[in-house]
Amino acid sequence: MKITPSPQTAPPVARQPLKAGAPITLPLPANASLAELDAKVRDGEVSSYSQVGDQLILTPGPKGNVDQLKALQLGKPATGAGLLQKATSFLVPPNMEETCAPEYARLRFWQVTGGVIGGALGYCGASTLFNAQQASFPNGAGVAMAGAWNSYVGLAANTAASMTVARMGDVDPKRVALYSGLWSTANTFAQYGAAAFLPNQQLATSLALNVSGAFSGNLGGSAGTHVANHLVVEHARGVVGAINGNQDRFAGLLGTPLGIAVQYGASQMGWNATMAPLAILGGALLICNVQQINAMRFERVDRAGMENLVGALLDNKEPAAAPESGLWSTVKAVFSSASNQDGKIQHLRQAQPLLQDERINLLGKEDYLVGSAPGEPVKLVFRSNCSVNSLIRGTAHALMLGKCQPLRAAAEELAPGKSDLLLTELSYRALPGGSSWKDELSLKGWHIHPRKLDVGTEDRWRGQASEVNAISAHTFSELLEKPDADALRTALQGSPLLSKSLG
Repeated sequence: MKITPSPQTAPPVARQPLKAGAPITLPLPANASLAELDAKVRDGEVSSYSQVGDQLILTPGPKGNVDQLKALQLGKPATGAGLLQKATSFLVPPNMEETCAPEYARLRFWQVTGGVIGGALGYCGASTLFNAQQASFPNGAGVAMAGAWNSYVGLAANTAASMTVARMGDVDPKRVALYSGLWSTANTFAQYGAAAFLPNQQLATSLALNVSGAFSGNLGGSAGTHVANHLVVEHARGVVGAINGNQDRFAGLLGTPLGIAVQYGASQMGWNATMAPLAILGGALLICNVQQINAMRFERVDRAGMENLVGALLDNKEPAAAPESGLWSTVKAVFSSASNQDGKIQHLRQAQPLLQDERINLLGKEDYLVGSAPGEPVKLVFRSNCSVNSLIRGTAHALMLGKCQPLRAAAEELAPGKSDLLLTELSYRALPGGSSWKDELSLKGWHIHPRKLDVGTEDRWRGQASEVNAISAHTFSELLEKPDADALRTALQGSPLLSKSLG
């Protein structure tokens, strides 16, 4: 962290030598926004900045212009900008670049646009549905009875859907979201088409579409939960969720005027005032649904991909982002089965080969077990229904253990017959925290799920977790470069395995 002088001792701007790369001190008005500086840091114009009281100290970056940075006028918005800023705060998430995925704005644009079109479609179809009700039910009692039937059938259909198709959204939200969107659009076409061409069969069609809509709605709901969580980091989901609700409410307000405009335009063109608006708006809604999926970077991760992503994080590298694709490629990929690739780690179906007391106690706090034998791949097993953090941590531990093979002879010298357990402990001590890796991979556009990785066993284990001291990445690297039994003993000071061997 950059250490800056206190406000009382900070030198005035006029006396500071302003050379390229030298710190610059500027006055900072109260409540000034530093979003402009955040952008300059990302672009390399500013290397770093810090605020101390009413002063701002910044260091020009390699792309920065000292004269332009001296002339920055922070906190002096144009007339009316204050009101505009307050208005946009209800619709735009704060610190969006840091808390939201890069595709947030594009995805929300298509979602909100779809909401506007859906509202217009509802307005244009309202008269058609009302006429169908009048044709099917000559009195209010019939309408009330039809409503009761629809409620009972809807309850049963939603219960069945929640017990069957809803779980599909956990494994592959992107594909399920597209299925749900297309299904829901087809339901809308069927609803208004039946009301227009079969008005006397309104009860039968509404019951059938009620069942169909329950299944499409549950698909969309289960996928939408994952999509919403993917778009926003964990600590900002509450405020961004509230702002998304504001966006949807404003979209609802715009639906009716758009419906009136489309109906008026259709009548002016001499088109059917009922079917033409439904066809126009229904087609536009279909485009919005497909464009939402095209904007969504939420790709499935197989075992090989998981190892590549976690390996990059272990090496302090930027993990690869999910690739963007065109509209047709997105639709084609969603409807085609993806091939799964295995990596270097051997995932076990049963935990039995790794159920040693020392290993269970070492990993007593984890939902995985890992081990390796000479000349064989690293073995890894997860408990069923493990969390995403456990999947990432277990994979990272297995990759770290795979790097320890040069230390096999030294470990065998220290603990004869238990070199596997000793190296498992060593790699566990060197394992980074990685607590934010789940959000980092999610914001990169990846979706991780145990069913997609095809891991998890119903076997159970738990033990009294052993307390071991962590070792630094530098120490771990030195051991790998110069395998030595004495250095390994020093790194594993306090190990229960070494205590037993010495005893």
